[in-house]
Amino acid sequence: MRRSPIVPALGIGLCLALVTSGAWAGPEDDEEATDEEAAGKAEEKTSKADEAGDDEARPSRDAKETSASAAAEDPYDPSEDPALSYKFIGIRFRDIIVPKFIINLFAEGGATVNAFSFGPEFVYRRDSLEFDLALSYADYSMDPFMFKGNDDDIRAMERVWSDMKLIYATVDVMYEWPFDNGRFAFALGGGVGLGIVVDHLYRHQVYPLDPNNPDPDDPNAWGDCTGHNNPNVTFPDENGQPQPFCDDDNSHYPSADGSPYIEPSWANGGSKPFIFPWVSLPAMSFRFKPTKNLQTRLDAGFSITGFYFGLATHYGL
Repeated sequence: MRRSPIVPALGIGLCLALVTSGAWAGPEDDEEATDEEAAGKAEEKTSKADEAGDDEARPSRDAKETSASAAAEDPYDPSEDPALSYKFIGIRFRDIIVPKFIINLFAEGGATVNAFSFGPEFVYRRDSLEFDLALSYADYSMDPFMFKGNDDDIRAMERVWSDMKLIYATVDVMYEWPFDNGRFAFALGGGVGLGIVVDHLYRHQVYPLDPNNPDPDDPNAWGDCTGHNNPNVTFPDENGQPQPFCDDDNSHYPSADGSPYIEPSWANGGSKPFIFPWVSLPAMSFRFKPTKNLQTRLDAGFSITGFYFGLATHYGL
């Protein structure tokens, strides 16, 4: 059988075609690859340049952010954000003054009393509105003074003194006006509270050592009665009839062992209170805040017993 020459011819033609195609296509593909590589290298250089630029810019941005954060956390910046709440804890001192002229509105005699008080205080402030919650101990101890009702005659004069103490729970509501970036502030408001009375109020019936010249302002010009008509010192009443200083209207005499008479509390029918209200209006304060977490305050105000001055210092929570 004869072999057809077309098969070798086709084989040879196919090989030539492949070789020829490879020879002509090779340079064009190389050029395209070269262009792609160049573009890739250019993009890589651009990316590196961008990264280098970011690296150079990042310290500047970080410095700005650090500066802003430092300003926000500056411990010496006393300003307050109206949208935030600020809390402080500290101690408060007050001198509560009960002046004699206030006592004389209701009675004769008496003396000016200074009651020193102190205790912890919690302060809450937001957008210039402040609440001051305090628990304080006040010493109302009084030296002996002479005392009687305005409508009573001189024979009703008694010697009164006390070692009473009060434990107050109070709240002041204040509105403040800050200035100098919050470093200083003036506040105005009022306060209410309740005090628990402890210890004793003492009182004695007395007689004048000089019956012809009884001095209602000098406790040393009076002696203590020891019982009814003991001693039998008299003073004329409105009808000119002699009446004893040491009468039997009450039993405000020392006991047999010399112990003073102790006035019962309201709960036992006496005149000594066992609770006492605190009302202050107006209450004023001037605050100095040198740093974000430290403040000092001067207080002054009027209360139902007189007026007061105070000092408080707090640390921020």
